[in-house]
Amino acid sequence: MRNWHAAPDQRYVSKELTHFVGRGKLSEEQYGLLLTILRTGELRSDPSRRPDSPQVRWATVNASFSEREMYHFPGVCFCDIPVADLPLHIGKYSPFGMGFLKAFLVKRGASPVFYIANDSEIDPGGNADAGIRQSSVTPYTRAMLFNEMLESFHRSSSALLRAASTVNAEDGPKARELAETGNRLAQLGAYIVEYVFSYCVPFNSLLDESDERHYYMEREWRVLEDVRFSLADVERVILPREYSGRLRADLPGYSGQLSFSD
Repeated sequence: MRNWHAAPDQRYVSKELTHFVGRGKLSEEQYGLLLTILRTGELRSDPSRRPDSPQVRWATVNASFSEREMYHFPGVCFCDIPVADLPLHIGKYSPFGMGFLKAFLVKRGASPVFYIANDSEIDPGGNADAGIRQSSVTPYTRAMLFNEMLESFHRSSSALLRAASTVNAEDGPKARELAETGNRLAQLGAYIVEYVFSYCVPFNSLLDESDERHYYMEREWRVLEDVRFSLADVERVILPREYSGRLRADLPGYSGQLSFSD
């Protein structure tokens, strides 16, 4: 009889989270970038950004949430895909990457994203009564719901914040209450954008799994800030076989696993 308390014998998630580098670049550039990251021990969301400069987070109110245009995520992204199943992901991104144990990245704030199927048909329910639904298009989808709700959220928040910013606290209790409400709303809005909406990933579920926009296939995890590590923290390096000898020579201190992407 199988011991169900033993380590699960499955292959649909991994103990490692993997980050691939140099998407769209030539192989030599990809290898050079991989080497630089491993030597410096730093994964930055924007490689051109200075290490001491602040992260930039923003929300574009008039952009489409369902098309991933509204929110900018300034951190580092990883995929939760077993090594044997990485070829599909490699084909979309790059054959050069590095993997870290999930437990290591969780200590640095890693969390999986929340996937939203744009084409999922739903009943708008109370949202229609609240005036959120802007059109009579049928069927009503999650893409419509999120686009309309978030547009309304940002529009209402901006109006209240503008009103609060013009208040003079000396005008009385009502004015002070409005100013305090505006400040609380600004704090809450920043939290929601940073820790909730920035981790939402809309996608079209009917796309072929090989399509670059079928983000669900990535099983994505995100770290909001830069990831700093030592070479000993790198669980695995992934690269084409022809680069393995060069990596050993260029990085003699690396003793982790090496997997070939071809």
